[in-house]
Amino acid sequence: MNKHLKISVALLSSVFVLAACGQNNSAQTTQAAQETTQANNKQSKLNPANNQQSQEKAADNQQNKEKATNNQQNKKKSNAQNSSNLPKDGEAVYKLEDNGSTTTLKYYFKDDIVYLQDAVYAFNSKEMGKTEEEIQKLLKKRHSIYDGVKGIESTIARKDGIYYHTLKIDYNNIDWKELHKRAPKTFTDENPTALKYSEAVPKLLEDGYVKQ
Repeated sequence: MNKHLKISVALLSSVFVLAACGQNNSAQTTQAAQETTQANNKQSKLNPANNQQSQEKAADNQQNKEKATNNQQNKKKSNAQNSSNLPKDGEAVYKLEDNGSTTTLKYYFKDDIVYLQDAVYAFNSKEMGKTEEEIQKLLKKRHSIYDGVKGIESTIARKDGIYYHTLKIDYNNIDWKELHKRAPKTFTDENPTALKYSEAVPKLLEDGYVKQ
């Protein structure tokens, strides 16, 4: 399943607050940066050793960037190798925990083609720093997209203070046109290609999912 199913409930108001803070602090930050630059220039003239330290620091930063790039490339190679060793038939479960929300995805596949999927999204409002009303509003909106669509079963439940949104997806019978009609920005294609397990796994791993 595409990454969009991993839900973020950050409020727009918090974005506005952060933007306002950034504007208020911009003048102070600029002034502080100018003062710091002037002080560093004076220190460099008084102490030539600072120039050497700056050069060494720059070299270390470059090495760190190169290491990060190499790590990303090695990760991609590892994912590609893992994909080639994946089974063509079977079942597999992947899980992601992130700040109070937990996503569990179970794939059923044959000849590398995913034909069924169970997706369970759990939301702990307290750990997420959200009110129950906010979580309910989010789930209601999500449920309205999938409820009644052919090939998809969507249910919402609450247990022990945690909200659950469960999707059972039959890829052989999904009404993609209806999904596109309900959420065109999310489901941009009315007739997408089949989901391959070998292509889904590397993306899951990159997003932080862990195989169970």
